[in-house]
Amino acid sequence: MSHGYATYGDDPEFSADYEEPVDSTRRDLDELFAAVDGLRAAVEEADDRDRGLRADFADLADRLERGGGHRQEDRIDRLGRQLDRLQQQVQAMERAVRVADGVPQVNLDDVGAETRALAAEAARWDDLHKELVTKEQRARYEEEIARLSSVHDAHARCDRELLAVIEVLASTDRASRARGDAESSLRALSTRRRTLLDEEIPAAISAADQARLALREADAVEARVVPQLERAERAWHDLQVRLRTRITDALGSSALLPTWFGHALGVAPPAGASGDAWIRTAASVLAYRVTFGIADPALPLGPPAGEDADTTERRWTWRARLESDLNELSL
Repeated sequence: MSHGYATYGDDPEFSADYEEPVDSTRRDLDELFAAVDGLRAAVEEADDRDRGLRADFADLADRLERGGGHRQEDRIDRLGRQLDRLQQQVQAMERAVRVADGVPQVNLDDVGAETRALAAEAARWDDLHKELVTKEQRARYEEEIARLSSVHDAHARCDRELLAVIEVLASTDRASRARGDAESSLRALSTRRRTLLDEEIPAAISAADQARLALREADAVEARVVPQLERAERAWHDLQVRLRTRITDALGSSALLPTWFGHALGVAPPAGASGDAWIRTAASVLAYRVTFGIADPALPLGPPAGEDADTTERRWTWRARLESDLNELSL
């Protein structure tokens, strides 16, 4: 029963007379087609979602490439520069107020003649070290001397092989195979012996003589230079001690430090383990100024190298190291 009244489908006799016979194969095919249609619809829906995600990703990438990310970085950099300028202005105002209040100023660059002499002596270290023969050069000289011995050994070995061949020739018949091999060896060994005597041994003797002479000269230079290097090293150590003491005394006296010092290192060492690195860097910066006579009131290392400057010179390599050290302090 359905809807409260009888239908033709509810009559068993009617159904038996008029209902078409059921085809199970067709029914299975219909169900299979329906399942395929469902899968196709699901795949199309997934493709639509994937295309949407790809479009969103492409749009985001395009926006980043057009400078969206760079604009944020540029803005941060601009704000950082503005903050640096404000800090410098505040420091300048504080300095002016302290000067007006009569706070004493300290000139760290005014180190005196004795300290400048130490700096000049310490500065000789690099030039003196360049006069020494390097370990690699000494090794090459020693190889040239050792090569002469190896060439003489080759000559002696060749003579022994020649004697052995001559013995074979003296003890065999002309028609024997051993004699034919010995005659071939005799020709090759004779050529080898002549090359050793005429070319390789004379060249090895000349190279070994030059190497021995170079080593004697290197020893003489080392005997002269090493004591001077030791003095330069002591001068550098004494210079560092003096400059570190000068800086710590200035900090302890609450005197007004130079402008260049504040720009490079701030007004006081940081707390913790980095304080020792700070004072070492401060002393090295002051040593650089003393060594090269830099008097710039604002730039700690003076003006940068010009276009025609040789950046491999000690002054500029030292400056590069100091700039790296200052950056690592993150002041």
